[in-house]
Amino acid sequence: MALDAAKPGTGWGVLHLLLKVDHAAVPDLPDAAAKDVVATLERWQDRLQLHVFSGLGHKADVMLMAIAEDLTELRALQTDVAATAAAPALSLDWSYLSLTEGSEYTTTPERYRQEMADKGLEPDELERRVEQYAERMAAYQESKLHPQMPDWQLLCFYPMSHRRDREDNWYALDYEERKRLMAEHGRSGRAYTGRVLQLVSASTGLDDWEYAVSLFAHDLADVKSIVYNLRFDEASTRYADFGQFVIGIRRTPADLVTEIGLDRSR
Repeated sequence: MALDAAKPGTGWGVLHLLLKVDHAAVPDLPDAAAKDVVATLERWQDRLQLHVFSGLGHKADVMLMAIAEDLTELRALQTDVAATAAAPALSLDWSYLSLTEGSEYTTTPERYRQEMADKGLEPDELERRVEQYAERMAAYQESKLHPQMPDWQLLCFYPMSHRRDREDNWYALDYEERKRLMAEHGRSGRAYTGRVLQLVSASTGLDDWEYAVSLFAHDLADVKSIVYNLRFDEASTRYADFGQFVIGIRRTPADLVTEIGLDRSR
């Protein structure tokens, strides 16, 4: 029976699945268990945007990041991963659900028009600039709402929230102050263009934190550097709390099962 689609009115669903291997249970797995995991992940990579990583450290052996328009697809992926023949040794240890969103702090074309008009631009030049700006903002918002993340080698995932603590209460700030702080934060991040690509998806009311941050990178040193430097921005220094960080190395499904010890044939 086909299930009704569950599509958010705005944005796409983002699901992080973190799995661990019980190596004591691996010898008792069916011979085809590793091949079943590979086939399952490859099938889903053909079906939706699924990024597969081998985890570094004790927090996860496998990190899957899936992005889809339909939440029922994410649920089906979760079911299939949990139901492979390797299930007795490969279990879901933690997950995180979020939703892509556009930025609320970008200047609208209308406000941009007023700012440019105040500078005394001629009508034709004003219209040209406003049209170009509107096109840039539309492309920017589209990249946030419907992202196509790259196949870069590394992923750093962590949840975060804005602080609500007496005088350091993000939600007590007025809009213009929040916009100023986020503009400073954005300028710091743009220094890593081409080295780190960030997806911040929203999870207020969906999970335990307010945002899921996914940093795609080529070099782990760049991940360390951007997180360190962004913490000097006031938006982080005064108004941000962070959850645990998880690092993954991109793998094909076939390489993954070997690296995490599921494939006993190698």
